[in-house]
Amino acid sequence: MTPIWVPLHVPGDIPPPLDIRLALATVAGLLAALGASGAMRLQSYGYVPAYVSAAALWRRPPEAVSRSAADATHLAVGMAAGLLFESLVVGYERLRPALGIDVEVVVVGVTTVSELLTYALVVGVLYAGFSQAVFPRFGGAAYETRPGTVRRQWAVSAVVYGVLLFVAMKVVYSVLLV
Repeated sequence: MTPIWVPLHVPGDIPPPLDIRLALATVAGLLAALGASGAMRLQSYGYVPAYVSAAALWRRPPEAVSRSAADATHLAVGMAAGLLFESLVVGYERLRPALGIDVEVVVVGVTTVSELLTYALVVGVLYAGFSQAVFPRFGGAAYETRPGTVRRQWAVSAVVYGVLLFVAMKVVYSVLLV
């Protein structure tokens, strides 16, 4: 029998069922997005991505998007990114035996290299999805006048989200899986 690999963000010896894991990841993604909102608002153009993403979703110019639509879109993307993270981790868990991977490198006793790479991948998807796909198409005046500034500030916000997702995954799993 193949041993069960349990990611370090999951307490215990056996991971919970997939639906529970995805629900917890959604909560963690929401918490990370709420935290990243603070970092975004501290930057001069940091909240522009929320408006631009809502503009893409609602097919309106960013200037015509309401604050509530921008907030809702930002939080929904955060929850989806949490789901993406956990889905990638679960996919890796299931592929490990086929790949012949029996060992994980643990980093500071807190996480593994594969989990860190997955966080980095999610941050990269968030950054690239916005800066290369959404922003050029729906960025409006911000894209025309200050694309470099918005992209740099979005990169900072995406990294903040990734760090907060790491913390939120640990906290949500430890609090809600007692």
